[in-house]
Amino acid sequence: LIIVLGCHIAYLLNDRINTAVQLTTVLPNENIVWGFSGGIKNKMVDKVSEAEKMKKIVTNKEPFVYGSKPEWDYILDEESTNTAENFTMFRRILEKEPDKYSDIYVVTSDFHFDRAKMIADGIIENNGFHWVLSDLEYGNFREMEKVHLQNVEKDVRIALQRFI
Repeated sequence: LIIVLGCHIAYLLNDRINTAVQLTTVLPNENIVWGFSGGIKNKMVDKVSEAEKMKKIVTNKEPFVYGSKPEWDYILDEESTNTAENFTMFRRILEKEPDKYSDIYVVTSDFHFDRAKMIADGIIENNGFHWVLSDLEYGNFREMEKVHLQNVEKDVRIALQRFI
């Protein structure tokens, strides 16, 4: 399972997708399940969820294999609007079939990793995730993440109350 965390900034989202697609070059293609996480943050601007956008982009990048084309499976979380909700939704999915995925990779931006990992660990204990990080930066997001780190416990609590 490759979980790609959404982002409302197009070029960061595209970089995460490209990072995830690059990961598939070292994984067995026939077993890949994509988990795209991200709803619509601003309904005045967007009509399509981040998860659906990611699926459309990745579907166009599926590799051609002579004789057959591996078909990837997709899980779309179109409800989440933040990182804590992303992991809460995947917790629900993983609890339904706890032994289905032997390896779970989470793709996000390097500047987002510390907070995303803290949130993931707070929502899915002993998760054993493999983290794959895109290195593209955006403005002062690295500094903003330090501020957001102060809200991790609250974000986790609210997401669990909302979805679990």
